[in-house]
Amino acid sequence: MSAKLQVSHQGHDESDEDSDMPTNEHEHSGNDLESDIPSTKQRQNRGEVDEITITKSKAQETSLVKEVIGMVDTYDREADAKAEGIYAEQGSYASSYEDKPGKRNPKYGYKAEAGYGRARAEYSVFEAEARGPNAGVKAEASLTGVEAMARAEVFAAEGKAGPVAAKVGLGFDTGASVGVDGVEVKFLGTGVSIGPKMGVSVLGSEVSCSVM
Repeated sequence: MSAKLQVSHQGHDESDEDSDMPTNEHEHSGNDLESDIPSTKQRQNRGEVDEITITKSKAQETSLVKEVIGMVDTYDREADAKAEGIYAEQGSYASSYEDKPGKRNPKYGYKAEAGYGRARAEYSVFEAEARGPNAGVKAEASLTGVEAMARAEVFAAEGKAGPVAAKVGLGFDTGASVGVDGVEVKFLGTGVSIGPKMGVSVLGSEVSCSVM
């Protein structure tokens, strides 16, 4: 006895055909768009370094260069101390490179100053100075920058150790300087230093430090 096997095949309607068709459509949500934007870490991995980072790095390098020049210029400076009563001096000066303390950074300029009471001590990269009433002007150009400043002080005491400097006093310095460590502007003893060297001055007292 033979059996007939009937196989029924249902037809596809339009919806079935649509569902069988492959699709390449991809819906982007807000999150998808954000994910397409590379993160800072991804940009750095691909070699894309932020311009601000480059600028900051260069500024730190130039500041470091100046500090290295200054320390190389004075690292072998012998200990010295002196005190003066009434003093007055003026004149231009120029120093070319010599392998001696204080002469490894060529300088050219003019200075005039007068005052009453001045004491100074220095050794290697350390220095300190105290002054009584005084006034003066200074204009200088060197490998590390240019400066023009007029000074009038009632009193001042300052010290420096490498890249760190501090000053306490009452003064009215007015002028500006531009160099590898940034820009400094003062008016009547108050001003700021902006750049690798950061500092603030208020009526003759100031503190500053070069950013490494």
